[in-house]
Amino acid sequence: MSTLRALFYWLLHHPSFILSVFILLVILLFWTKKKWRRRKPYLPWLLALGFVVYVFVFIRFFDRIDLLRPVLRNSTVESLAETAIADDHTYCFGIDVSQYQGVIDWEEVLLTKHPLRFAFARATMGVDGVDQQFAANWVAIKNVGIIRGAYHYYRPFQNSTTQARNYIRCVKLEKGDFPPVLDIEKMSPFGLANLRKGIQNWLKIVEQHYHCKPIVYTGRYFYERYLKGSIDGYPLWIASYGPHQRMDHLPWTFYQFSEKLVVHGIPNHVDGNFFKGSLPKLRNFGL
Repeated sequence: MSTLRALFYWLLHHPSFILSVFILLVILLFWTKKKWRRRKPYLPWLLALGFVVYVFVFIRFFDRIDLLRPVLRNSTVESLAETAIADDHTYCFGIDVSQYQGVIDWEEVLLTKHPLRFAFARATMGVDGVDQQFAANWVAIKNVGIIRGAYHYYRPFQNSTTQARNYIRCVKLEKGDFPPVLDIEKMSPFGLANLRKGIQNWLKIVEQHYHCKPIVYTGRYFYERYLKGSIDGYPLWIASYGPHQRMDHLPWTFYQFSEKLVVHGIPNHVDGNFFKGSLPKLRNFGL
């Protein structure tokens, strides 16, 4: 079973090999079509189906292709129903973005009716992934005067040390920026103990490099089932959509309350977040 699992992940990490095999099989089918055309006419369809399944699995695991993401073109003013409780005394309002939001006009984002106090941008994914919009977002967020943070999307089936190095290589934090952020959303195929070990290793490496404790982002259910008790001492950023009361028993610092906000200057839906505390406290939370 472990051998099959290792083979499965090797194939995911070597799409060029799959493409080569697919091309060779296509050539072979074309060359020998007289032998199978009548008795086994389904062979080309079976080959095509296998390739399509591989492509979908690859997209699912690596999250690198925007094709299946819904696109929203809407420049209307966002609803204030959710953000109304962010009064800069108890809560501060912010967003998080990635390449899925497209090219963002950050000057226009500042015109949002509710004051935007902070923004996180996805920086890296896995051992070698880099968000296509990170460089532009990172510079632009600083230029418009919003407190910024950068997060790493953790792939639990990849080496945690290499993932930490990928983040460190791409993210240069400055005074006033938020601490590093680890985004963990998926269970490791190698079990819970392996997942926790990898997360703790990433956090340790990154903490030693930046000399501050990273923030951990995850979903409420995922935290309560898999991570609770294993990341104590690290600031917690929890995603939970629905009644705010669901968060009352959790020690969160940041809270993602929506993934469907519409904000001026951002072509697609964006995530909405709260920071627990006043605006001065938010500013002091940075490096």
